[in-house]
Amino acid sequence: MRQASEDAGNMTPQTGRRLIVQVQWGPLAFHKTLVGPGETLLVGRAASNGLVVPHDEWMSPSHFELAWDGMACRVTDLKSAKGILLDGQAVHSGEVRNASWLRAGTTDFLLHFEGFTPAAEQEAAEEAALHARVLGELRKQEAPLFAVVDVARDPRILVLLRESVEQCHSLYEGPQGLALAEVAPYLVSLPKESRLLEALVREGWGKNWGLFLTCPLPFGEVRRHLRKFLMVQLEDNDARFYFRFYDPRVLGPMLPLYTEEQRKEFFGAIDRFVLETSDGSVVESLRVQLAS
Repeated sequence: MRQASEDAGNMTPQTGRRLIVQVQWGPLAFHKTLVGPGETLLVGRAASNGLVVPHDEWMSPSHFELAWDGMACRVTDLKSAKGILLDGQAVHSGEVRNASWLRAGTTDFLLHFEGFTPAAEQEAAEEAALHARVLGELRKQEAPLFAVVDVARDPRILVLLRESVEQCHSLYEGPQGLALAEVAPYLVSLPKESRLLEALVREGWGKNWGLFLTCPLPFGEVRRHLRKFLMVQLEDNDARFYFRFYDPRVLGPMLPLYTEEQRKEFFGAIDRFVLETSDGSVVESLRVQLAS
């Protein structure tokens, strides 16, 4: 039996369905650990575990294990001092369902099966052709690809994020981030051949779920840059307002109106934004305006 120790950045979409273990709150919030078929993940404070939670003083050195066979998952308490709760019930051992939550010490974990929930609708032929063109445009970008999606637009978006192996994180932080986790904008890292990229396009293109962008910076730096624009202050008063720049219906009309200085500040190191239009076609906005 293999011990899982790989995180979302080291996995590829070609492997079998994985178990996704996500820390819900605290210093490791949104961190995903992936468990492949036939692997067992050990969780605890000790550095020898596949998932280490060093900040939780109520967690035992090796607190529990998750065994995943590709179809079913079982959690077992490893004689910990405080025990575990599975979906609110104290258990020594139990079967984990997709979207189960588990508490060990003071840490909550969300457990999801990769790609478990199918899309509710099938694409029409015309939509499939459009989505194939959009995917082609996005996959040909040379710089790393990201999306900013608004989970408040459709409950399906959060399901896709939680059942995917890709790195994602709410743009909100602190108490606000905790309270608004299920209606927040999320930054998502999208390898060109990822299943999540395909799902976001095939299920969300034309529904104003969000936007795509390319940027050479690491995930954390892209997130820090975008967070600067969540709130804006109007020139004629001191009030601050949420700026839904991740809505293509907002950003699309605004970008052409930006001055060169405003454009430089908003883009930062971002190369381009890729947005949908009202008729579902693709529009790109580059960091450096091309001469007409």
